[in-house]
Amino acid sequence: MATMFHAVLSYRFQCCLWLVVGGPIWDASANDTFIPYKMGQVPQSVSALWETYDARRDPLDVEIVKEWKSEEVVTRYIIFTVGTFRGSVARIAGYYSFPLSAGRKAAFVWSHGGGQRAERNRGIYFAKQGYATVDINWLGRPLEQGIDKNTDWGAVDPTQGPRFYAKALRQQWKTNLQPDAFSIDAIESPRNANWFLLAVAARRAITFLEQQPEVDPTRIGFSGYSMGGMITALTAIDSRLKAVVPFVGGTGFKDTDFPGIEGSSLRAHLKNPDLYRKTIDASGYWPLVKCPVCFVSSSNDFHSAFDRIYQSMQLLQHGVEWRVSTNIHFNHGPGPEQWVLLNLWFDQFLKGIDQKIPPTPSSTLDITGQRARFSVMPSDPGRLVNTEIYYSYDPNARTRFWNRADADISGKTWSVNIPIYEDLPLYVFAQCRYHLDHKHELERGEAETFTLNSQEQVFMPEKVNLSSLTKLIDPAIVFENFGKGAIDWGSRNLRSIKTYKFQNPSIDRSDSKKLLLEVNPQGRHFVVRCNADSKFLGRGNDIGSFSVSRKISGDGIQEIEIAAADFEPTDPENTSALSWQKISTFEITLVDTKSHQVLDLTSDHGQSILRAIYLID
Repeated sequence: MATMFHAVLSYRFQCCLWLVVGGPIWDASANDTFIPYKMGQVPQSVSALWETYDARRDPLDVEIVKEWKSEEVVTRYIIFTVGTFRGSVARIAGYYSFPLSAGRKAAFVWSHGGGQRAERNRGIYFAKQGYATVDINWLGRPLEQGIDKNTDWGAVDPTQGPRFYAKALRQQWKTNLQPDAFSIDAIESPRNANWFLLAVAARRAITFLEQQPEVDPTRIGFSGYSMGGMITALTAIDSRLKAVVPFVGGTGFKDTDFPGIEGSSLRAHLKNPDLYRKTIDASGYWPLVKCPVCFVSSSNDFHSAFDRIYQSMQLLQHGVEWRVSTNIHFNHGPGPEQWVLLNLWFDQFLKGIDQKIPPTPSSTLDITGQRARFSVMPSDPGRLVNTEIYYSYDPNARTRFWNRADADISGKTWSVNIPIYEDLPLYVFAQCRYHLDHKHELERGEAETFTLNSQEQVFMPEKVNLSSLTKLIDPAIVFENFGKGAIDWGSRNLRSIKTYKFQNPSIDRSDSKKLLLEVNPQGRHFVVRCNADSKFLGRGNDIGSFSVSRKISGDGIQEIEIAAADFEPTDPENTSALSWQKISTFEITLVDTKSHQVLDLTSDHGQSILRAIYLID
């Protein structure tokens, strides 16, 4: 508590001095990693921003805080220097793990996500796969009980505030390039962005790896999750990297609104979106990347919006290999079929072991009148399990419902015909599922198949009119009868199921409708819980989270009728009322009140109990 108190006082004192003197309150030390820019010196491109930085120049001064050793793996809790900023040395902690077997190993850096921390078990897992890894703890959260030494950013702060980092100098994440009491430059500069400092730390982690006697410095990669995925994108231009795998983060175009949805980007928070776009946004980095890229994400990711993944990959220069793999109907949650690509990608491009990863499936979109024909030809048909084609007219990539189309198969080509509308966009892609040659044990879970996305095809009209989505309403559509199982639902625990179906414009979501659940308890007693969330719908539409519960028991088919007004806000201070049209995700759970077990609604048995869901008048 005392540390936090002094940090807040320091913040207020320095900010006051900043206002009084009207400029920087420090003189650049001769030992500083960067000389502060003056007016007229600020770089206007990614290349200019990084051209003079040498990640090998400053000594790392590595400290081994603790070491764990088994018959197979050594793991070290380490701390090394990121650089000297505003006269203060910044140090970052992490786990360095490597196998005890002889020879120099392929290696990679892992960068965790926001609110997360480095993990010792991850390094142990990959050491057993033959890799040396360094897992950097950029956020500074505690790692080991009884060990206080940790990341210390000194006089700068690229973290997420005191909730996560005890020595935080700001109260929250800094999104813009403006100067303040804890930034490198006293004028507007890309080096004042938190992302810049984290990318510096990432490059220093590469330097750490290449200096270790267990590592082959010619076979180094980089991967990270969420914010770590963005760090991966900003680091991928480092010529020492031979492959990268960004997870659920790393797309560019964060300053660009979704078509027809004003205010859906970060533009308003960036202060100077033009300078941000040219120097910090990932769209400025991907054209400079020369190593193979495997982008792993989810179809409704809030951080790496689906269409922006493809826009980013299209920036790669000719000849750079890339793949995209997304978990369908999920936000920020790749599954085993996607995670296994981290192993495959690095085995192929760092170890040099051919994993026979098929190329990105090529696709076409041919438009004739008011119809579009999407076709995809997956490679390696001998290993192909299936191909699923998805489409949507909704430009909000975070909350769109992906309709699954019934494909026509002719030889090796899978095709669908889809209506198009003159003022609505159309998004189409295929997900191709392949057999692995053997079962892969992952850090968490296992995989026998993996997925690759085809190229996404987009029809974009000259003008987008979102009110035209009402043209798509089809009264004959049933919300859910599980006729094809739970293909339109996702499940993180393989019990509860969650869907984006309330964002399907083909469903009539008038607020006069009622939700009808058709349930056969089969002699058991259940509590039915429904959760609705309005997150990521955009300005004025995020009205919070809501829930409702009902008890049901007995034999035979029974009906539970629920009105929108029956849902109550999960936040007691929320006074909003639920609207069917403002539900981004809808989750349903059935709990057996006797055993307290959650029913598996992904299974045939679960769906024989929860038989159907309707929206009725």
